[in-house]
Amino acid sequence: GGTLMESIVEEFVRDASLDLNMEYMPQATAIKIKEKWNIDVKVDKSSRIIDFAINKSGKLYFIECNFYGGGGSKLKSTATEYIRMNEYWNKQGIQFIWITDGAGWKSTLKPLREYFDKADYLLNLEMLRKGILKMILID
Repeated sequence: GGTLMESIVEEFVRDASLDLNMEYMPQATAIKIKEKWNIDVKVDKSSRIIDFAINKSGKLYFIECNFYGGGGSKLKSTATEYIRMNEYWNKQGIQFIWITDGAGWKSTLKPLREYFDKADYLLNLEMLRKGILKMILID
């Protein structure tokens, strides 16, 4: 699920970036961002890898994506971690976008709602198909 989800999301990230004349980077790290775009990013841990980073004239958007076929505690811990990540990146002027999907969320709605209430962007695959990512990047 996870690898397939990243591949699907990358198609939308690539297409939106190309359409809007922006650059994107899969598997982004602070070092890669500095080398490619000369932008300094503070990370919470040296091993932090962001699924996708988009550069809009020096403004960064970080995207994390995952797919959950089943419920469980992993969904709650991920939602809690992403609430913290959203706050951490926002303090640096970076927009954080979480793209998640899967039947697992049907039985674990509370953590998803907590994230939704505390963060700016929570998307699923249907929203990507409708062009929401592009609308966020244009804004």
